[in-house]
Amino acid sequence: MIPVTRSVLYLDGLSVSFDGFKALNNLSIDLAPGELRAVIGPNGAGKSTMMDVVTGKTRPDEGTALFLGSHDLTVLDETEIANLGIGRKFQKPSVIETLTVEENLELALAGNRSPWQAIMQILRPQDHRSMNEVASRVGLTDALDQLGGALSHGQKQWLEIGMLLLQEPKVLLVDEPAAGMTDSETLKTAELLKSLAGEHTVMVVEHDMEFVEALGCKVTVLHEGRVLAEGSLPHVSSNNEVIDVYLGR
Repeated sequence: MIPVTRSVLYLDGLSVSFDGFKALNNLSIDLAPGELRAVIGPNGAGKSTMMDVVTGKTRPDEGTALFLGSHDLTVLDETEIANLGIGRKFQKPSVIETLTVEENLELALAGNRSPWQAIMQILRPQDHRSMNEVASRVGLTDALDQLGGALSHGQKQWLEIGMLLLQEPKVLLVDEPAAGMTDSETLKTAELLKSLAGEHTVMVVEHDMEFVEALGCKVTVLHEGRVLAEGSLPHVSSNNEVIDVYLGR
């Protein structure tokens, strides 16, 4: 029986094992509509596996994963889940470097078309509006004619976030967006993600504590596949177990 929940993303009792190693161990997390959540924890804590379950890449051994209260993510494939409105941005940008920023954004509008069909497609006025709005939002209006390969690392990350936004996701899963960024890019990225909350539910997996502090949101700490602590960053940072296993003394 599917539990009644108003959460956008509801994970309960998830367990995943790989060759005897328990990547997730009775993991439970829920995200409210429009929430911004940071997820931190040491390597091997289960952060990537959790996102793999949410996006249909990995099937859990047991547990519940619900989207919008009624969609059982454990029985859907990656394409079905993406089409429902869950978008994932990996740590390494997947921008096509030989295409311009505008062409990359155009591909994001493609839906089920092939890249060649997408490029040959005549864009509707609303497509141009959507692309321009997204480019402005991620700070790339002045870079529309630049090749993806000419962008800075931070700009590539923003472009990929923009490409996800054009697919109108309800939930954005963002993996270590601050890795490799300059200080100014890191701050700008935090502001961008904060601005997306409300319209979208955003889960950010990150190691950079200054970046997490800049997000100013609720933090979930994972360790050995389960939730170790949850709350504001000052709250979890004062937890002795979190200090011992992750932050250090």
